[in-house]
Amino acid sequence: MRWFALLLALAQTLAAQAPAGPPKVKTLLITGGAVGGHDWKTVSPLLAKALTETGRFDVRVTEEFRGAGPETLQRYDLVVLNFYDGRNKELWWGDRAQQALLDFVRSGKGLVMYHFSTAAFDGWTEYEKMSGGNWRPNNGHHSAAHDFTVDITDPNHPITQGLKKKLRQPNDELYANLRWQPEGTYHVLATAWDEHKLYNPNDKQPKPGDGLNQPMLWTLEYGKGRVFGNALGHDGPAVKTPTFITTFVRGAEWAATGAVTTPIPPSLAAAAKAEDEQPRVVTPGLGSAPASDAVVLFNGKDMTGWVKKDGSPSGCTAVKGEMHCRTGAGDVYTSAKFQSAQIHLEFQIPSMPQQKGQLKGNSGVYLQGLTELQVLDGYQNPTYATGVVGAVYDQYPPLVNASRKPGEWSSYDIVLRTPKCNERKQQLEPGFVTVYLNGVLVQERSELRFRPGMCDPAPLMLQDHSGFKDAPDTTMKFRNLWYRPLN
Repeated sequence: MRWFALLLALAQTLAAQAPAGPPKVKTLLITGGAVGGHDWKTVSPLLAKALTETGRFDVRVTEEFRGAGPETLQRYDLVVLNFYDGRNKELWWGDRAQQALLDFVRSGKGLVMYHFSTAAFDGWTEYEKMSGGNWRPNNGHHSAAHDFTVDITDPNHPITQGLKKKLRQPNDELYANLRWQPEGTYHVLATAWDEHKLYNPNDKQPKPGDGLNQPMLWTLEYGKGRVFGNALGHDGPAVKTPTFITTFVRGAEWAATGAVTTPIPPSLAAAAKAEDEQPRVVTPGLGSAPASDAVVLFNGKDMTGWVKKDGSPSGCTAVKGEMHCRTGAGDVYTSAKFQSAQIHLEFQIPSMPQQKGQLKGNSGVYLQGLTELQVLDGYQNPTYATGVVGAVYDQYPPLVNASRKPGEWSSYDIVLRTPKCNERKQQLEPGFVTVYLNGVLVQERSELRFRPGMCDPAPLMLQDHSGFKDAPDTTMKFRNLWYRPLN
């Protein structure tokens, strides 16, 4: 085995010498201030999420920058600003903190000026110079939120290079008539046509002609630093659009590093054609038959693809297109492992008139082998609410009892969204499950209780409800089991 040890040592040496990926951009998202019509409490987590999901940013968030100083910012490469003071100087940060931000950018670091942050600090001259454009009294208005097109005016800048010339932004505020710094001190990357007929007749700010192109994306240099301004993204839905997310994260990377490596989604790429934006074609099955992109879990002929937890052959049997699992067969797992998925299965509970409650046809469908959707005779068989058929066992009762009689075939249609996790297998965002029992909604985006293992692909498990004294002899039947990956 000496040769194996030598190969292992060589592999470890090569791994140690392999170049590491680029360091993450250390980012501080400064938020807070007045809420009003711009709810930073909703939007700021979405901004942090957009950055984090690229894998390029390490984001921290502060809701109170008063009392900060240069020591607060010294470890960061980038500041993202989602702050508005509500024209209340009591919410300003104070001279030391404000000077620290100016010095941070001047020293060569990056700043992202997001949306209504342009309206903050009215009267702070250096902030206005650093912003490029600002919303100020009698300088700043918009018509009602509507769909509009963002036109790329500089397709050669690192932020916009490779983007389509026209990007759709649905139901957003189109900022107009901002107070801009002298021409030449900022650089416009993209504009949008502000159609004046959309305004309220009582609006007093100037609107000459039919409309004007208004800057939506811009950059400027402040000292040695780089500033990216983005006027898009009024609220939660507006910052979730592909146009906002793509321009925001690419602009943030440029502000921090001077370069952009974040890829462009295919639908927004300059080379994209109309047909590229069409959804992928999937041929639906007839009735409950699997769709063309589904993975069939049970072939109806044998137990291929099903094992016990230790990998040994399943104790269930295939009988005329059905999977029969008798008490004592043991829990059975799919060999296939997956995460977010649409799952379909059908089950039949035997008639057990001599039993009641949890002893009548008890089984379970375990998502990722962890979260149980209860299988039970629910027809005229009262039991505790989180243990009835259609329940997420011990967590959520079903919205309604949609049981069929024992001996009849029932179906589960499940949409599983597994949690989003970091590299340490810690949950960043919860998972959810939506369930239809016999075509009736019984769970609607029920949040999954996090358990270790949810961050990785895992099998589907069917439970054998046995192993306890006087467990009734039960044969559970299953058929038509398949899933569609939703990753």
